[in-house]
Amino acid sequence: MNPRILFSVVLGIVFASSAMAASPDYMMEDCKNSSQVFFQDYEARSEVKYEGQRTDGTPVVNGTIDLETRSEDFQCSYNTAGDTLVGFHAEGKSQLTFVKGGGSPHMSG
Repeated sequence: MNPRILFSVVLGIVFASSAMAASPDYMMEDCKNSSQVFFQDYEARSEVKYEGQRTDGTPVVNGTIDLETRSEDFQCSYNTAGDTLVGFHAEGKSQLTFVKGGGSPHMSG
């Protein structure tokens, strides 16, 4: 095989595999929206920060939502590819029922 073609094929595979992982910006937007769904306040303002990956490779986003009478902290965690919400922590505890019920409005879970 021609070296130029081989290089193009390898480069295409590298870019395709990196494109499969969700970006931090996408996870932050998804986490904001998930907080609005959880607290059932779709107009509430949320601030989030991508915290990187835990040692097990799962990405984490932390945030605060400003509700009408209070502010609440929350945390979203994603699978290692960053394309599925696998954990949501709010009101001082893990909200697995929310996640299993399709908590993220954008991603399948």
